[in-house]
Amino acid sequence: MYFYELELYKHFKSNVRTQTSIDFLATIWHCSTRHAKTQIHLLHQQQVIEWETKRGRGKKPFLTLLRDPISVLIDVMQILWHKSKYEEAFQIAKKMELFTHPKIQQWLNVKFGLQNEKNLHIFRHSMYFVELCLDPVKALSRHDHHVLEQIHETLFYIDEKGNARKNLLFHVNNEDFVQWHFILRKGIQFHNLQEVTATDVVSSLKTAAHLYSHSLKIKDIQEVNRYEVYITLNSPCALLPYFLSRIRFAITPADGTKNIGCGPFSLIEQSKRLLKLEAFPQYFKHRPWIDLVEIVYNNQFLLDSIRYEPFEASVPNRKIITQELGADFICLNAQFGELQGKDKREYIWHLIEPSQFIIYPLREDIAYSWIIGDDLFNLPKPSYKPIFTKPLVIGYQQIRQGVNHEEKAKILQQLLKSVGIHSTLKCIDFKEKQVNLHTQIDLFIGGIALGHNIYLALINVYLAEPKIISTFMESQQAKYVRELLQTFIEKNDNFEIFKDIERYIQENYVVKFLTHRKHIVYLREDTPYKHVIFDKNGRIDYRNMYYLEEA
Repeated sequence: MYFYELELYKHFKSNVRTQTSIDFLATIWHCSTRHAKTQIHLLHQQQVIEWETKRGRGKKPFLTLLRDPISVLIDVMQILWHKSKYEEAFQIAKKMELFTHPKIQQWLNVKFGLQNEKNLHIFRHSMYFVELCLDPVKALSRHDHHVLEQIHETLFYIDEKGNARKNLLFHVNNEDFVQWHFILRKGIQFHNLQEVTATDVVSSLKTAAHLYSHSLKIKDIQEVNRYEVYITLNSPCALLPYFLSRIRFAITPADGTKNIGCGPFSLIEQSKRLLKLEAFPQYFKHRPWIDLVEIVYNNQFLLDSIRYEPFEASVPNRKIITQELGADFICLNAQFGELQGKDKREYIWHLIEPSQFIIYPLREDIAYSWIIGDDLFNLPKPSYKPIFTKPLVIGYQQIRQGVNHEEKAKILQQLLKSVGIHSTLKCIDFKEKQVNLHTQIDLFIGGIALGHNIYLALINVYLAEPKIISTFMESQQAKYVRELLQTFIEKNDNFEIFKDIERYIQENYVVKFLTHRKHIVYLREDTPYKHVIFDKNGRIDYRNMYYLEEA
């Protein structure tokens, strides 16, 4: 009924007595005159309109709308909301040109956030649509990994001090870091209520092992019985628990299903309009306090309590800043092409000033290292400009469609042009297999985000595909770095080698650090959000949220 009422406000003004006809109402409602008569009498009975008819041929009735369009619109949006038709609710407000009306915005603000609905505590949040990959082996984006961590579990986890701890495991033992014996906890269930067994562990580890073959050399994985697994390595790896804590090694069912895990939330719906997660009652650790998570995809994501741009000055809010570990960087090709000569790399390395590459001052800081807070590494400046005989090719990293490092690549291109060095740009998408990339580009500009397991992440920076830095180094340089890292992998000591490697790649003018990234979120104070914790990538940790009734 409210839909019929709302349509009237497109043609009649509120509280204005207007002469009309049933035929006209049938036209605007796209229905028969008989159905129009039924609806108009129902609206009259509900006292939301006045419908006056007069006897006599040719005498038209009078219609008076008794409510304001905002109230009717909210009623219609409420109906759509209860049916989880969120996008339809947004669109109907836009068609009425009332989407930005303060009452509509306030209504949306109440609908989003962490709230109590019929004793179900639901966290509802809107964000722009991102194509989601729920295969732990193939996932690339921060959003992928964030959602995977809500659904899946690994054999080990990393604690707040950075140490690997048992997670799905009851017992762990090893001999010289080569022979490893794992015993699973009993009774852990996947979201389909099947028990997690050694068969699932062996299948999951074998599926992901190739991603880390550069440093984790597995000789054999054997299922001993329902709960026991033996792993034999070709060489010692003291870091094996750290590798197995990565989401790539999430334990999934042996039948190949990737969107079923044994984590705190199960996946209920995944579409271009909505991502819905439900707390898993049989979760083997602390069950999340909230019951449902609904991520509503909408490009108009500045409509709820959490925004990525500042609120109006009149809205009480606080700014939350999280610093992402890792850095944007430029890699110079010492292995192939125009920059094989160290003098040319040295000239460009000193030409680059990180401050010139800050595009968003509020969200970026100058970087001198992978790790935040390290000081500038000083090297003597060259005394002359070498001769460049060919245009340089600048490759820039594409993260996903429309999200890349092209802006920074153009800054580099202009910087080179200012000293007479010509260049062209080339987009590099690592979702596609890149073969011999070091023979195609002279400079690469991209970014690396380090996870909470920093040292393992740094190993992957140098050794994991696509190995940009390693393939851009001279062969002997790359060999030296591999040997340092292999020693660390085998023994898990001497963390200073990472500083040694950073100095080494800068002394050879292979890497220039540019910027660190910050994530800024603005949170309304007058909001249904009661307890919100963000990770280093600015994502919300659903596992630690709870709801408090206002006093």
